[in-house]
Amino acid sequence: MNAQLKGRLFGVIYFLLMAGCVAFNWYLLINEGYFYPKASGLCPVVAMFSLMLVAFPSMALSRPNRGDKKSIVVPLIAGVIGLALGGINFSLMDRYHR
Repeated sequence: MNAQLKGRLFGVIYFLLMAGCVAFNWYLLINEGYFYPKASGLCPVVAMFSLMLVAFPSMALSRPNRGDKKSIVVPLIAGVIGLALGGINFSLMDRYHR
């Protein structure tokens, strides 16, 4: 199996795992009345990084080259979007909990 296929497979597995974690957290909140705050904020961040691995599998196994702008900008954008989604998810869960 080549490295790009491994990177994409790793990304898909982790995305499904983190999406399931978010869904389970919502299930707990709706049916049981509680949720895990750390998971509600961090799982979307990991999900965005795993989608980044699906889109750019060459970044999975190599160290980032600081001269290459793509290796700096893409993880930065994925991290910012993931943090925004995590913050939105956390605030929605917190509002629903009250």
